[in-house]
Amino acid sequence: MAITTRQTGLLVNEDWTKLYQTFRNADFQSYDYETLRKSMVDYLRLYYPEDFNDFIESSEFIALIDLIAFLGQSLAFRGDLNARENFMDTAQRRDSVLKLAKLISYNPKRNISASGFLKIDSVSTTENIFDSNGINLAGLVINWADSSNDNWLEQFTAVLNASFVANQVIGKPGNSKIINGITNDEYQINLVNNILATYAFETNVEGSQTKFEMVSPTTAGQSYVYEVAPRPNQSFNMIYKNDNLGNGSNNTGYFMYFKQGELKAQDISFQESIPNRVYSLNVDNINNTDIWVYSLDNNGVPSVLWTEVPAVGVTNVIYNKSTTRTVYQVNSRASDQIDIVFGDGSFADIPQGNFRIYYRVSNGLTYKITPDEMQGIVVPINYISRNNRVETITVRASLR
Repeated sequence: MAITTRQTGLLVNEDWTKLYQTFRNADFQSYDYETLRKSMVDYLRLYYPEDFNDFIESSEFIALIDLIAFLGQSLAFRGDLNARENFMDTAQRRDSVLKLAKLISYNPKRNISASGFLKIDSVSTTENIFDSNGINLAGLVINWADSSNDNWLEQFTAVLNASFVANQVIGKPGNSKIINGITNDEYQINLVNNILATYAFETNVEGSQTKFEMVSPTTAGQSYVYEVAPRPNQSFNMIYKNDNLGNGSNNTGYFMYFKQGELKAQDISFQESIPNRVYSLNVDNINNTDIWVYSLDNNGVPSVLWTEVPAVGVTNVIYNKSTTRTVYQVNSRASDQIDIVFGDGSFADIPQGNFRIYYRVSNGLTYKITPDEMQGIVVPINYISRNNRVETITVRASLR
């Protein structure tokens, strides 16, 4: 049959349901192997008793019927499976559910990283620092609110001041914010060059050894505490909180910010200018908040931090009202993997050159961290002293 004749004769003039009436005695509701095989054998016995009468198991004709029944069952299974995955109520694959959700501009959240504050219990330093009594504080462990040491506050302050950047001392923070009635003052440690300001530690939570990291907190531009975007030579902050209930209060003192998981990085290179580029980060358990994209300069150093925009509605990377053009959006995939979607050149810049993606992998579990599970966490931090020497301040912190 010619293509034109087939198209006009079958697809337009003829009704396929009428054509099927020719086989009205065939069982078109058969989908499994046994029923398909029985339906074909019954049909042949009824309409072709003289032409086909060899129905023993060793017959070549029966072998063909078996093969057709097997293929029919396979096709029916695959057809049913694909049809199920097209509806939210019946879909079973997470990828299918995520794609269906994307149709209504909903981007599912990935796992949320546990986070919180550890109060600094004690500090010690390798630097020669003298208090008002002429005592050298190098190597001494100075405890917060130590009732056996009348001079603990001066010594504690002296050790911390020595580790801060030159323009900050206790009482002159780099940034301050009142959150829930508690003052949060930020002080920046003068870190050595070319290090990533995260400090890993492990502790036992609900019977399992769990990875955490001390990260740099800030409230700059927001009404809450969040992590400073990680990069080499970035600041590392600690926070002084004061609830006006005295130094013995759990909410008064110096605190460090922690998150569960492990910060990782991946360098990529975009040599061609491709609109709406999608980069798939095929790593499981990337958490919902900790993703940063930097463009690299000619020396391979992170230079421009790109801005993440929501992956919903009219605020995504395809259409947004932001004046910032170095933007991207993040789409969630199965196993908490992600796709990073860049712009089309009209509403956002097309990425070209070398880039680095920082992301944190978290365990994605539900658990409760009790204070007794985070006690005596020791974090040594190298810093540059006022004498331009590398020294180490060691803090011991606990969950309150």
